[in-house]
Amino acid sequence: MKATFFFFVVVIGVAAISAVTTRLLIDRPQPQAASLHDWLHERLDLTQEQSVAIDQIEAEFATKEKPVREAFAAANRDLAALIGAEAAYTPEVAEAVEQVHHLMGELQKLSIEHLFAMASVLDPGQREKLIHYAEMALTEFH
Repeated sequence: MKATFFFFVVVIGVAAISAVTTRLLIDRPQPQAASLHDWLHERLDLTQEQSVAIDQIEAEFATKEKPVREAFAAANRDLAALIGAEAAYTPEVAEAVEQVHHLMGELQKLSIEHLFAMASVLDPGQREKLIHYAEMALTEFH
């Protein structure tokens, strides 16, 4: 009985920590987008045409990303509410976790599509620098 109780306490704790961590990641300020934008303009010596094209790509990305980010935040809130209500790793909690993971994946896909859309308007040297920047950003994210 003690082992079962301990197991559920650990599962609830891990789920709560995951929800809080995800929430913190989602609700953090957006300086990365601004810093990427600044980095593009400062480090890649964009032409006027490239700058206009990238601004258009940024606007399209923001339009696609916003509803997914909002759905992701809502899914995290739903998961948090379920954790509180169920107090166990039920099928409903598992389904809510899967929904959070699905939306997290959608955000990642949108970001990668966005990266390659921007890369498409760059010359080969600029593209190489952008890809390297993305690699570094992904490997430094913990």
